[in-house]
Amino acid sequence: MRDTFDYLGEGHTLTGYVARQSLISAASPPTALLGEGKLASAFQNRSLDGDINSTLFRQVRELGPSADIFLIDLLSDRLGVYALPDKTYITNSRELRASGRLGSLEKGPSLIKFGTEKHFNLWKRAADKLVASINEVGLRERTLVMETPWASRTDTGEEVVSFRGMSASEAGELYRPYYTHLRRRGLLSKRLPDKLAVSSLTHKWGPEPYHYAPPAYEWMRDEILGAF
Repeated sequence: MRDTFDYLGEGHTLTGYVARQSLISAASPPTALLGEGKLASAFQNRSLDGDINSTLFRQVRELGPSADIFLIDLLSDRLGVYALPDKTYITNSRELRASGRLGSLEKGPSLIKFGTEKHFNLWKRAADKLVASINEVGLRERTLVMETPWASRTDTGEEVVSFRGMSASEAGELYRPYYTHLRRRGLLSKRLPDKLAVSSLTHKWGPEPYHYAPPAYEWMRDEILGAF
């Protein structure tokens, strides 16, 4: 969803951005079990450190009162989480695995996969905590959930490789109850039309099920700017 910001034009400032931090991990206390490990880029290090330290709720408290829009994107939840020995959770991200930090654990953590009953139950509690935090800072009427069905094809017809064996249609079914839960909690939600859920070979990060062609980002831009 960060790519959408580039389509908003002048006059908009990105005051906060939480990347690669699933909601279960964000609602979990920080963990001190994962030792040290450095990655190739500053962005990757910031993302992983943010996940380990569960920074989302702090940003909501600090930046929420002055923000014009709070945009929620559930993309990182697809990764699932690891349950750690200290009863905290960490996102099963590429950055975490590449950092080697899991190797500092005496016992290997258990993976809780996205879409399973256990994951959804943990996620619902985390989502309710987020909604409560949004309400506390008066951000509810400025919050938008963006539902983004995955792309199986590019805008020129090529097949998009599935993510960790998860097809676009499978992802759509797995995500459905998660989005439904947020709508039932009263958050405004907008769903990208299926006809716009196409990727692009020329996307700056390459074709992926969640990397879209320009018309999708233009649609999201219009929905964001017209929502409040």
